[in-house]
Amino acid sequence: MRRPADMGRVREVLAVLLIVAMFAVATRMRQKEFIFPELAALVLGAWVMETPPWRCTFLSLWLSPTLAALTGTLLVRYGHVSPVLLIVAAFTLVMAQLKLMRSAILPAISAAILPVITRSDSWEYPCAVCLMTGVIASGRQVMFRSGLAGYGRELAEERPVNLSGDGAAVAAVKHGGALLAGVLAVSAMAYQFHLLFMAAPPLFVAFVELARPEGGLRRRALEIVALLVFAAFSGVLWLQLITNGLHLPVWFAACLSTTSVFLLYRFMRLTFPPAVAIALLPTIIPPRSLWAYPLHVLVGSLAFVAISTFWFGRNDPA
Repeated sequence: MRRPADMGRVREVLAVLLIVAMFAVATRMRQKEFIFPELAALVLGAWVMETPPWRCTFLSLWLSPTLAALTGTLLVRYGHVSPVLLIVAAFTLVMAQLKLMRSAILPAISAAILPVITRSDSWEYPCAVCLMTGVIASGRQVMFRSGLAGYGRELAEERPVNLSGDGAAVAAVKHGGALLAGVLAVSAMAYQFHLLFMAAPPLFVAFVELARPEGGLRRRALEIVALLVFAAFSGVLWLQLITNGLHLPVWFAACLSTTSVFLLYRFMRLTFPPAVAIALLPTIIPPRSLWAYPLHVLVGSLAFVAISTFWFGRNDPA
C-alpha cells in the first residue's frame, strides 16, 4: 500500500508535468496566449494539497476560470477605458460570477485580470484556459477514483453561502466593498508610479485570501510576502539562466521555477497557491521588466498585506 507521502510526491510530479506540457505546447505552436500562470495554482490546489483550499464542484472548477478568462478578454476587446477601471471591472464581475456559481475558485480572479495586464484580446486565451482547467478537473476525478488522492469528496462539496438575515447581507456588502477599494487603490498606484506588476494578477488572489473573515493567513503575512518575493525572484532567475542564458526551452525554466517553489513550501510548511503562479508570470512579461519584477511583487505584496491588516485585521478571531 502506498504511503501518503509517496502519493503526495506522485501528485507533485504530475502537476509539474502538466505545467511543462502547457509551456511545451505554447512554444511549439508559438502562442504565448496558451500560457496561463494560474494553472500552477489551480493544479496545486486540485491535485497536490492534502487539504484543498477551495470547495467546488467538478463543473465550477472547470468553468469558473474559463468564464473569467472570457470576461477579461471581452473587457480588453470592448472596454475602451483605463486599465485601472478594467481591472476593477474584471474583479467585480468575477466575484459576482463566483457568488452566482457558488464557486470558491479564487484563481479565476487572476484569469480575468491577466489579459488586462498583458493587453491581450486573443480568443486563444480563454480557449486554452477552458482546455487546461478541463484537464485539471478531470484529473482530480481520476485521482480520487484511483485512490491517488483521498480528498475528492471533500473538494467536491460546496460550502453554502449564508446570507440569511440583514446583518449577514450587510457584512457581505461591506466586505466586498472593502475588497474593491483595495483593488482600486493598488491598481491605481501600480499605473501611477509605473510599477505595473504591483498589480500582478496572482496578488489579487492573495489579497482575497488574506482578507478572509477567518483571518488565519494574516498571522503569517510576512512569511507570505517572503514566499511571494522568493517565487518572483526564482521565476526571473531561472528564466534568465536557462532560457535567455543557455537558450534552452522555456518549459525547462518553468519546471525549475515550479520545483523551487514546491521545495520552499515544504521548508516553510506553508502552501500558498498564488506564489507558484507568481513564479511563472515572468515567462510572459516584457524582457525589459524582468529584473524589476521581484521589486514590483514586493511592493504590491506589502501594499495588499497592509490593506488587509488595516481593514480586515480587527475582524480576526480571538
